[in-house]
Amino acid sequence: MRTYTMKKIQGVPDWSAHEVLPIDTLLWTDSIDVTAQAQICYDEENFYLRLAAKEPHIRMECKDLLAEVCEDSCLEFFLQPTDRVDYFNFEINPNGAIYLGYGRDLPSLIRLIVPEVQELLDIQVEFPEGGWALTYRVPFAFIRRFFPEFNPVQGGKVRANFYKCGDETVKPHFLAWSPITCEEPAFHVPQDFGCLIFGG
Repeated sequence: MRTYTMKKIQGVPDWSAHEVLPIDTLLWTDSIDVTAQAQICYDEENFYLRLAAKEPHIRMECKDLLAEVCEDSCLEFFLQPTDRVDYFNFEINPNGAIYLGYGRDLPSLIRLIVPEVQELLDIQVEFPEGGWALTYRVPFAFIRRFFPEFNPVQGGKVRANFYKCGDETVKPHFLAWSPITCEEPAFHVPQDFGCLIFGG
C-alpha cells in the first residue's frame, strides 16, 4: 500500500511545487505505451488534483452525462474519506465527461447525477504534447453531504487510489498508483487503496 503526505496550500495550486505520484502499477495486461501520474493537495475547503497521461492514441468518444467514460482514455480518483467502507469514484475522460459514483463496492455503486458537476468540480482539460491532463477540485462541502463526519485535520488520513484505464482504446490498459491484488480487472477494491495524509 502506497502512502503520501499532502501539502496544505493557500491560493491557487502551484503544481511545480508538489510531488508527482506515478500511476505505474501495470495490471492485467502486457507492456503498454501509456504512462500516467497524479498530484494532489488541499486547503481549508477543497482537495485539488492534477492527473496527466502520455498516450499515443487518445480516445475521447463519450460526452453525455450517462456515458461510460472508462471506455475512453480515462483518469480516475477513488476516495474513501472516513473509516466507513463507502467511497467515491471520479472517472473523467479528455472531454471532461465524468462518471461520479458512490458506494462500498461495484455491485452497490450508485451513480450520482450532480447538476452542473463540471462547474462544481471546476474540471479543466489540456492537451500537452503526447498526451492530456486534467485538473479539478473536490469540495469538502460536497464530501460532507455523504460523510458529515469528514474532518480533514493535519495528521489525519483518507484512503484513496489513482487509476489510468482505457477499456476500448487501441491498446486497452489498466494502471494504478497503489497496487491491486485481485486477479480480475477491478478498480473497486477499497481494501487495496493507498493512504493520503493531511500534511502541514
